[in-house]
Amino acid sequence: MDMDQHWISSTLNIQSTSTQQQQQVTTISMETSLLDHQYLNNNKEQEEEDEQHHQRQLPCEIVEEILLQLPVNSLLRFRCVCKPWLALISDPKFIKSHLHNHSPKQDEGDDVDDGKTRSSKALVMLSSSLSLLKSVHVQVLDTRIEAGSAEADAAGAARTTSTRVVVVEEVHESPMRHQAVQDMKIVGSCNGLLCLVLHSQDMMIYNPSTRQLQPVPPPPPPPPPTNNYYSGKDYFYGFGYDSSNDDYKIVRASCSSRNGNFATHLDMYNLNTNSWRAAIKTLPCYFLSNVVGTLLNGALHWVVRLAAAERPFSIVSFDVTEETYRYVPLPGEGDKNFSFYGLGVLGGCLSMLHSPHGSDYEVWLMNEYGVKASWTIFTTIPQKMESEYLGLMSLVRILNNGEIVILLHQRKLVIYNPGHRTLRTILSGDIHSSQLALYLETLVSPSAAPTIKTYSSSITPLNQAKASP
Repeated sequence: MDMDQHWISSTLNIQSTSTQQQQQVTTISMETSLLDHQYLNNNKEQEEEDEQHHQRQLPCEIVEEILLQLPVNSLLRFRCVCKPWLALISDPKFIKSHLHNHSPKQDEGDDVDDGKTRSSKALVMLSSSLSLLKSVHVQVLDTRIEAGSAEADAAGAARTTSTRVVVVEEVHESPMRHQAVQDMKIVGSCNGLLCLVLHSQDMMIYNPSTRQLQPVPPPPPPPPPTNNYYSGKDYFYGFGYDSSNDDYKIVRASCSSRNGNFATHLDMYNLNTNSWRAAIKTLPCYFLSNVVGTLLNGALHWVVRLAAAERPFSIVSFDVTEETYRYVPLPGEGDKNFSFYGLGVLGGCLSMLHSPHGSDYEVWLMNEYGVKASWTIFTTIPQKMESEYLGLMSLVRILNNGEIVILLHQRKLVIYNPGHRTLRTILSGDIHSSQLALYLETLVSPSAAPTIKTYSSSITPLNQAKASP
């Protein structure tokens, strides 16, 4: 009896153990099936989520078109978003497309007209005796007030225009931020690149927006005097873009004279080769007035003196791509009594400031390039205004409301209203002995060579916004 009970108990224990094992196996099998099912579901959900995410993504072409519309500061920040954006924004084709999209057409600036408000912008880069680069954004806002509106009723007019000038300044530290710089001059501006001369001898090409710079090797020494020619002490500079070879070039001119005969030697620097070529051209003239050549239509322009006795003055034009020169006629006869105060570009036209026999300054525009008969007087500027003699001035650009931005006495920016013949100062102070250049914010690199230096931080916003009614 006892043995039978023991056998039955053992059998039950074995059966119980077997049943537990089977349950464990069944449980494990169920868990495995559940995990497999969950894994399959998760994969399916992940695939669906990936598909939905892919559908939500914009095509690369649309992303590129959006980025091409953005300003440089935004693009510099967006390089950190992801590697594809970094590669795209750094691509030379993208940089060229961005430059093309944001380049002002015929020097009309960034003009915008939405039907109610018209804006005109000018970005001016100044170098001062304090060895700082200062960018000045000048924006004119013309708001049209339509008849029947509350503003028109308050103004008591059927339609009027409210004009407001906004000026925003930014100070850029010297590109040589780790070295003391006593003297820095802007001797050219092209496609967002500045050509700078430091300490009257060291040269560099610098992009203030990206803070990239390319040191320029020392230029060749001037040719020794020959045949009793007297060499001048000043150099004349020009900076432009060679579109055929996708190259940026610096021109340096040195002048000499002998018994009324003149010779000007041109040295040229090519960014692509990072080297100078000495005395590529010799011009039979003597450069005057403009130390920095005026860039227009791919050519650099200077006022020059010729050996001719009756009409000794003219304008020389040097084509940056072809490396050839020609003469452009002055508005007058170029006789000995012709008084001029420099060249410029206004409204996409070659301009000249002329003072006939001590009377009011005349602002001349060459409406059809190279055609003497197309010179016309755009406006006149009194020599004395508000008990101040205007004297030395540089015409910067014409705003879309017809006013002119002027650098006066190399120490303050003013806006001249031709209709009312009035001046108002928009910037003065620590810009004494300034050199000025119109500037365009771009991503253009000063060089593709590995010698480029990049500084992480060199712009200090002044957070100053001034408005004049």
